[in-house]
Amino acid sequence: MPFRSKDLLETWLDEFAASGAGGGGVAYVADQEPLDGVDSGLVIFPLSNATTSVYLAPVAVGAPDWRVTFEAQPEVTELSPSEVYDLCRELSYAADLCAFLQLKSVAHMAQIADETRG
Repeated sequence: MPFRSKDLLETWLDEFAASGAGGGGVAYVADQEPLDGVDSGLVIFPLSNATTSVYLAPVAVGAPDWRVTFEAQPEVTELSPSEVYDLCRELSYAADLCAFLQLKSVAHMAQIADETRG
């Protein structure tokens, strides 16, 4: 069973969105070539209040830990105080999603381990 397949990640994103925790963020799973037959998992989280995006990805194939990576900005971003607050909310949603994906990964790995043993 592939770990973090596109279908599985989309299911997790739908679950996160349905919980209301994402604040309406529009994260999506990127199309990627599987690495050694295993999907690696890459979630894009576009930012409305910056000229860059962030992406969420596991630290390694098969590892439950996730990280948020900020892409290099193509240009300077100047924001009003209210836009900075909006950006902070977006980054908070990205952090919440990253933590959610990590929890789901830990639970998924435990389920796979239980099925392997039993």
